[in-house]
Amino acid sequence: MINTKTLLFITSFLPVATFKIIARTGDATLMQAKVAVVVGLTLAIIQLAISRKTTKHTTYLEWAFLGFLTAGTAWVYLLPASVADMFVANSTTILYFVLFLTTLLPQLFGYDPFTYAIAKQWQPETVWKTPQFKIINLHITYVFCIIMLAACLSSFVGQGKPLFAIVIPFILILAIGIPFSRLYPFYYIKNQPQTPPANLEDLPKTARELVMKMPLRFNRAVAGDLRAVIQFRFSGDGGGNLFLTISEQKCSAQEGDAPSPNLSIIAPADIWMKIAKGEINRQQAFMNGLYNVEGDMELLLRMGEIFSPQPADKRVEKKGLQEMKILAIQGSPRGRQGNTEIILHDFFKGAQKAGAQVETIYLNEKKIRPCLGCYACWTKTPGVCAIDDDMTGLLQKVRECDVIVYATPLYNYNMTALMKAFQERMLPLTDPHLIKEGDFYRHPPRYENNRKMVLISNCGFPDTQYFEGLRQVFRHLEKSSKTILVGEILVPAGELLRQQVFREQRKALHDALEQAGVELVRDGRISSSTEAIVRDPIIQPADIAEMANLWWDSYLSGKAEGLAQNSTVYDIKLVLKGMIARFNAKAAESLHAVIQFTVTGKQPGNWFVTIDEGKCTLTEGEHKEPTLTIKTPSEIWVAIANKEIDSQKAFMEGKYSVEGDMVLMMKMKNLFA
Repeated sequence: MINTKTLLFITSFLPVATFKIIARTGDATLMQAKVAVVVGLTLAIIQLAISRKTTKHTTYLEWAFLGFLTAGTAWVYLLPASVADMFVANSTTILYFVLFLTTLLPQLFGYDPFTYAIAKQWQPETVWKTPQFKIINLHITYVFCIIMLAACLSSFVGQGKPLFAIVIPFILILAIGIPFSRLYPFYYIKNQPQTPPANLEDLPKTARELVMKMPLRFNRAVAGDLRAVIQFRFSGDGGGNLFLTISEQKCSAQEGDAPSPNLSIIAPADIWMKIAKGEINRQQAFMNGLYNVEGDMELLLRMGEIFSPQPADKRVEKKGLQEMKILAIQGSPRGRQGNTEIILHDFFKGAQKAGAQVETIYLNEKKIRPCLGCYACWTKTPGVCAIDDDMTGLLQKVRECDVIVYATPLYNYNMTALMKAFQERMLPLTDPHLIKEGDFYRHPPRYENNRKMVLISNCGFPDTQYFEGLRQVFRHLEKSSKTILVGEILVPAGELLRQQVFREQRKALHDALEQAGVELVRDGRISSSTEAIVRDPIIQPADIAEMANLWWDSYLSGKAEGLAQNSTVYDIKLVLKGMIARFNAKAAESLHAVIQFTVTGKQPGNWFVTIDEGKCTLTEGEHKEPTLTIKTPSEIWVAIANKEIDSQKAFMEGKYSVEGDMVLMMKMKNLFA
């Protein structure tokens, strides 16, 4: 079905076509020409009025035909017959000359090119403001300019004969002009430099995750002093509303709607992922209307550069600055096997991506004796400790680093004994004299100190208020040593870092830890927004506390009974809580169901699981209308959870029974994977 824009484009030729038919029929007299120009001019005026009313746009073509017919009307009615006959005889040549001027003059005087207004009728409005749109139309216009000049010369040389005035010009338009105008945009965009697709192995699986990781690819050198907010609205699976904030050469990502974004990108999530993978050309997808944009089009076109940082090997030395050296002092007694190491690993992953040189010192692998308080490092051997152990070499490493990272689990609301011993043994780096700054006395550094420091810690408590004692120590250390604290990575409920069942819930945490490493190298400090993400518990504090208590009860009970203690759980309520933690919202889709557990045996009780709107909750008690009821001894369901027995085999052997929706029963492995 022909739309309005296409129909108006076709009818724009009607005034000139009507003029030619009337003027050149039969003997082609002057009287015929006078009638022809009046009829043609009337149709041209009507065409222009309709275009303005329906599409709000008019084309140079419509104005060219109107101008030609207006000039023709004045020519045949106002000039002598002998001169008027010249218009009748050369009307086609004059028409092509008018079209030649129409394609040539506008851009020379700073107006939009000839094809721009026509292309507006074929492309969405969001495309009009892009530089590519104007450049492409300018190139197409000059091709039509050459075609119209050739048509004018052909008609003039052929003295208006149909072969030279109609056939040859139409061949030029159909064989060159139209194919070129259709194919050239694809050719131009295809040959524009494109941002290489990200490493597919590192590419997130959803558009939401992709945006949240965009700050990792932020190129502050390209961004310069840019201040902008970019809103993303993705529809479909893996979508959502997110926005990026760019300010002071920093970039952060957040979920939600920004109050006044400079640029809004509205796209299906799968289309944006294909663009990220390089399967679809971003500019071509936009020109084809596969996604929509509102706001600053220049910012859209710069995004490929802004989020394409230089490789790390090109940033090692820049403007005379050496590669950042980060030294981590890892104070966990569990060393490489502890939760602190998991945090430090993600943090260093981001720092290395940003081009830093990193090194970790594991204090549990070093021989570091406690400080003796002998002051030999201040008196007998200034700057050199009297104790000969591994600390001697570590002090030199501290002096050479740009950033020192103190990574310690929270022990008794403070750092570990290993970390405390290390800090005490840093006394040789200070001078014994006291200097006053304001109302505060401190020891000045013995050597020049331009270091910065970062605190990394995790605890078993469910929230971050328990870090306050440790934080106070480092605030005081910052004040006394003049070593600026540029980041605090504080992770509550650290034991959840090792539990595979919380792998999906931890993803935002791992991404934020990596982002923190990038920010340290890129910006010289970790942003408060990234610190906030790290501090946010992955599940509710009350649930953490309850599950911890249930686990300890189960552990102690099993220990008392002489049972092996690995990751085995012997409490039915903890097993059911674990099911909730394992809930797979994607597998649930639009499921609305209630699963009742009627438990007998050693740990009797009633609980029901409610699944609704992609969420899952556990409630103690009996539901009036459960979708599915599972009747089981506690020891049987616990054994199934610990994979000691097969659930289907246990069911077939009658060790537990099921009533209600058997299809839901079959789905449980996917629902609680």
